[in-house]
Amino acid sequence: MKNIKLIALIIIVFIIFTASACSKNNSDNTNGANEQSQANNQVSSTEATTVERPDIPAGTNYNGYNFKILARHFGTDPVSEVYTEQETGDTMNDALYKRNNAVEGLLNIKISQVTTTDTDLVTYVKKIVQAGDSSAFDAMCIQDWDNIGLLQAGSLVNLYTVPNMNLKKQWWDQKAVADLSYKGDKLYAVNGDICWYDKYSLMVVYFNKNLFDKNGLQYPYQDVLDGKWTLAEFSALIKNFTKDVNGDGILDQEDQWGMLENVGAIQHFMIGSGETVASVNSDGVPVINSLSDRQLSVVEALGNLFSDKNNVLIAQSGQMPNVDDQWTDGLFYVFRNGRGLMMAEMVGTIPTFRDMEDDFGLLPQPKFDETQPDYCTFTSGGWASSYSIPITSSDISRTGMILETMAGYSSDTIIPALIDVSLKSKFARDEQSGKMLEIVFATKKYDWCERFQWGGIYDVYANVTTNGFGNFTSSVEKLMPKTQAALDKTINIFESLN
Repeated sequence: MKNIKLIALIIIVFIIFTASACSKNNSDNTNGANEQSQANNQVSSTEATTVERPDIPAGTNYNGYNFKILARHFGTDPVSEVYTEQETGDTMNDALYKRNNAVEGLLNIKISQVTTTDTDLVTYVKKIVQAGDSSAFDAMCIQDWDNIGLLQAGSLVNLYTVPNMNLKKQWWDQKAVADLSYKGDKLYAVNGDICWYDKYSLMVVYFNKNLFDKNGLQYPYQDVLDGKWTLAEFSALIKNFTKDVNGDGILDQEDQWGMLENVGAIQHFMIGSGETVASVNSDGVPVINSLSDRQLSVVEALGNLFSDKNNVLIAQSGQMPNVDDQWTDGLFYVFRNGRGLMMAEMVGTIPTFRDMEDDFGLLPQPKFDETQPDYCTFTSGGWASSYSIPITSSDISRTGMILETMAGYSSDTIIPALIDVSLKSKFARDEQSGKMLEIVFATKKYDWCERFQWGGIYDVYANVTTNGFGNFTSSVEKLMPKTQAALDKTINIFESLN
């Protein structure tokens, strides 16, 4: 027994001594190992067994390299998805700081943000690339549409070829990888946990709970969960709800409406119905779907609904001729003042209604019918950010390792801050809306034509929103040669790129 106690005592002393020695070694370490230890402490104590991490080769050390990321324009919005100097108490800011601090410690780097006053970001980047300037920035976090322009200019690296990037990992948006890859092995921009404006880019359906209550309507939450939230149910709710509140004989922003949307309604709700203008075929090559039997049925049903000006107030359709800002002073004005039963907008607009007096709930876009297997959510290339790498990046392997690590360490920093705190707890009005947001985030669907806008065919759908289905088929047929030629040009570009 005495021997056992003595052995135990020796073990305890050894552990204490070892811990002390390790602590001293870490404090003296100058090669990045101490930063890695500190970085690991930036995340929760349980994450080592619950969160998958990027595979960082032993000894990886970039010797304090200043990793520069070109950030997108946000107008007057000071938000940044790339860098913040310090913690401020703001949820998203502090999550960004925590993520960056962890990555900087793990790889011994400094993350910095690069901006430009040039209003045309595509032209600016093309100039940098043409000049062969490898010092300007290593990677970009910019608007999806800007990345499309740079892809077509041959300015971007194929992310499938980037060492240390694994596009199969869950921290990259697997919906985007599947929907937007050319032939399954070419992709030039990607989003995921690393940024959050791709989540803000998703469409959500607001509903005014006060108006539902006053009119004896049941909240659709359970129908959503049961897979029964369909276009038929949605249509039944919004039809015959409009009222000429001020009695002036004109239906406009001063009246009550069943639905509030903009001229993109057909494109938006067509995605919700599981259809896209263009998608990749079994060979991974984009094709136009406009004249498929199912899509024609979907567009006709949506056209009959949204072109009825007695049911739906459409921004940019001429229904509010005296309103300069068709959103703030039009759709948002109506909904905020309790006169819109439902409204479709992007997730990023949710904070706009934080101080709205009436309670509101959130829903995914409806299915076309119950035979549709899953809900689908429209994603806007104008809202979304995505990461890309210019062909001038000085060390592609290093860039890949840094982006992979940033993405991998965003899953339990950026994402919980965005979804669990900012959107669910801070802005959503009830627990059920939080569950609806989970469905929205899980059901992204991307449309190639929304990104590339081939031949003007995408605009034909907006015309259906305004004028109905009548001329849709003939308009598509008329534009198909031009559209196919533009699509073929895009295919040729992909074929020519590495």
